[in-house]
Amino acid sequence: MKQKKRAVLEEIRSEYGFTLIEVIMVIVIIGILASIAAQKMITATDEAEVTAEEASIETMRSNLVNNFGNSLIQGAAAEFPIDPFQNLSKVPSGYNRRTNTKPAGKKATNSTWVFVQGSANEGRVTAEQAGTTLTNFSVTGFIYHQRKDGTVVKWPYDSANGVIGRLMVDKTSPLKQKQDQEKAKRGEPIEGQKRSKTR
Repeated sequence: MKQKKRAVLEEIRSEYGFTLIEVIMVIVIIGILASIAAQKMITATDEAEVTAEEASIETMRSNLVNNFGNSLIQGAAAEFPIDPFQNLSKVPSGYNRRTNTKPAGKKATNSTWVFVQGSANEGRVTAEQAGTTLTNFSVTGFIYHQRKDGTVVKWPYDSANGVIGRLMVDKTSPLKQKQDQEKAKRGEPIEGQKRSKTR
């Protein structure tokens, strides 16, 4: 009778408890899920920043055309500004009109927007590279933005035609390089390969 009670008690205990192997497996599964969730959060943050960046550039493109059209309607001499940030009703967060040097990719210049006039030190950008069909496209400066991960991107600007070209990666952060390598392994396009529209 005692043996029977002991057997029933052991059976009850074994039904309500976890073995060490089961606990370890649960911890491993939770760890895997947490790492996947963390990676998704990083990716979502990066995508949100890129989307905001694209919206800022589109706002500048629209502003250039609108101001040019308004000048024509008012009978004034219509020309595009030398600085594409000029006459914006709302400038992107991180823009400082007193800064005229491109971001260095350092933490101190994260989220910086700047326009640097001139293109001599940046090399020649063709109309095709800029994403336009204008045969007289000529770079008069670059719009720079440094992302929070330290990646610096730029857009060529032609003030004679009021064209902001397509995005170009100027300096890639180590984190972005790693992410791009992983994307390339999966066969996904990396940012430099994506095409964005221009006017």
